Amino acid sequence: MLKNDISKIAILLFFGIALPVVAGAQKRLNKLSAAMTVFQADSQLQNADISLCILNSKDGKILYQKNKNLLLPPASTIKTFTTASALHYLGKDFVYTTKINFKGIILTDTAYGELIIYASGDPSFGSDRFDETKPLPIFTKIETGLRELHVKYWKGNIRVVNNVFTDSSSSKYWMDEDYGNYYGAGVFGLNWKENKFDLQIAPIGNEFVVKNNDGGLDNQKDFCLDLKEKHEASTEDAFAYVIKDSVCKYAIRGYLSGVKGLQTVSLARLHPDEDIKKDVMAYLKTKFKVEEANLELAADEINIATIESPPLSKLVYACNQKSLNLYAESFCKTMAHQNTHQGTWLNGIAEMKKFAKKLGVDEQSIQLLDASGLAPNNKINTFTLAKLLSLYKQQNWSSTFVESLPLINNITMKSGYIGGTRSYTGYMVLPNGTPISFAFIVHHFAGSPKTVKEKMFKLLDVLK
Repeated sequence: MLKNDISKIAILLFFGIALPVVAGAQKRLNKLSAAMTVFQADSQLQNADISLCILNSKDGKILYQKNKNLLLPPASTIKTFTTASALHYLGKDFVYTTKINFKGIILTDTAYGELIIYASGDPSFGSDRFDETKPLPIFTKIETGLRELHVKYWKGNIRVVNNVFTDSSSSKYWMDEDYGNYYGAGVFGLNWKENKFDLQIAPIGNEFVVKNNDGGLDNQKDFCLDLKEKHEASTEDAFAYVIKDSVCKYAIRGYLSGVKGLQTVSLARLHPDEDIKKDVMAYLKTKFKVEEANLELAADEINIATIESPPLSKLVYACNQKSLNLYAESFCKTMAHQNTHQGTWLNGIAEMKKFAKKLGVDEQSIQLLDASGLAPNNKINTFTLAKLLSLYKQQNWSSTFVESLPLINNITMKSGYIGGTRSYTGYMVLPNGTPISFAFIVHHFAGSPKTVKEKMFKLLDVLK
């Protein structure tokens, strides 16, 4: 009898605590529903496609949804899928390995032959983000390797073997205004300094002139400026175009401020393999007596330097924190190369969709043309994005993935933005302790992207 009484008391206590918790959660979701009604009625959003899906990230159950199956451009939020796929296929400890060999003959202290750089697809090669990938440590390793062969004089050339990625470096699905800018840099087997360089432009009177660039280009001949003055403009209002058969390598169009002085615009390197050859050769000429010559001699190769990237966990962190398109696309092609020996976008995206299918996600809801979100015709729905995030929590690399996401508006989430689209996906914990994953996309809005962002944040704040 006593045992039954204790059981009844326990049940009453459970419902006494659980009911307010559940009711509290429902009350917050009701507030969200009311806030969504106001959000949709906003004049800036009346003609927009709006989709929001919120799942309990423990059991995957839908807590709230608005147009959850509507296929919309994910923009950079798709990087969450790309980086998770890379962690799945490559592993968080994976490193890119770029080998540099000498092929030729050495007579006493003189080397005759070529340095061969075997590309690995490493997006961080030459990047200033990590100590081990900066140009100087790479140059120093090559120098050390030659000195260990007792070389003082070198006659030869540098060759790049670039066969890990086998399709085009730039996607045909990107917009014309993207190709010349740093965020639209091509994805090569040998990437160098993240395939970008800086261009400094200054206003002089009613015109603009190029003052400097660190891409080794001619300030006057290689850049055509077609810029208009706009007092409040930023460098985000200036775009670089690469136009075939043009007298200039880059055409810079758009707006810059006439009162801000020297302004820096980051552009895409068009031939990173040529740039690294120039940079390595210039460095070696300061350390050895060098004579450039095309020498291809029949000889065994000697490895003189091996450059390893940081582990994938650090590359994924950089990719999601800074929304690095080059890194996401390199991961995609690397997965393809590792799994199919054909490093292409098509194969990489196919591998990503296989991963989603393995997790139990409908792969038909994932329609991708690239892996960074730069292609405006990518499509996914918020239910799939939110479900993927909830399923990542069950993987052994979960903590690496979650820690890679930025903290935006005090929410752990990845943002995305392309013309006419803003998106967010990530994790929260409701005040009642329920962990959630969510995805939120607004497409075809009118007016300022900044004000749409603020309105989306205000809606998400209802969940806090």
